[in-house]
Amino acid sequence: MSSQLLKINQNIIIYDDTVIDEADENLFESEYWHTQPQSEIISKGRGEILLININGQSAVLKHYYRGGLIANVLLDKYLWTGLDSSRSFAEYKILRTMYKLDLPVPRPIAARVRRQGLFYQADLITSQIIDVSSMADLLSKQRLTSQHWLDIGDCIGQFHQLGFYHDDLNIENIMIENEGNVFLLDFDKGVQSQTDNNHSTSSFDRMKRSVMKWCSVNHQSFPEKDWAELMVGHSSRMSQN
Repeated sequence: MSSQLLKINQNIIIYDDTVIDEADENLFESEYWHTQPQSEIISKGRGEILLININGQSAVLKHYYRGGLIANVLLDKYLWTGLDSSRSFAEYKILRTMYKLDLPVPRPIAARVRRQGLFYQADLITSQIIDVSSMADLLSKQRLTSQHWLDIGDCIGQFHQLGFYHDDLNIENIMIENEGNVFLLDFDKGVQSQTDNNHSTSSFDRMKRSVMKWCSVNHQSFPEKDWAELMVGHSSRMSQN
């Protein structure tokens, strides 16, 4: 797994040359993919997500959008402070590090920033994890078992054990494969640091709010027993050497 850096006009692209033979701007243009028979638009979060096919590999193209009130002014533009701190390059690189450590994340394939004066736009392509359901989907279908909660806690513990922390851990970006394997998606603004209880607590607080919001919308009680199982799974993983 090796990365190449490419500059084309205002575009700066990093890509895995074991997946992509030759990169260009079309890789990140939704207009291009809309003309391809194997592409599919799905809705997720703030913007459009495209399912695409690159050299026979199913992949996901994400364009970065802002949240909050500032999105009304700068929908998908970010202040340029350097390549390494750009949203797409930072996520590509942290995913690459985690993927090399065999953590359950999608494989990063390519990232782009497009400079526009003081601002930039960003895109990321990752592999698509097949035959998975989000934690939210399984909650809605009442198919989230006690073992699932344990496994989710264990999965999060794998990341925390190695010092990786998700900035926005929620029930939409926790994915469970048909065989029960758990994956984490969307490491935008994720961090790697020394094992840190503050980061860990922040991750779980965010995730708990996500579960509580789902419960409120669906007129359900918070699953205290299941949440305890999740924390047991996390603690068991963290206690391993």
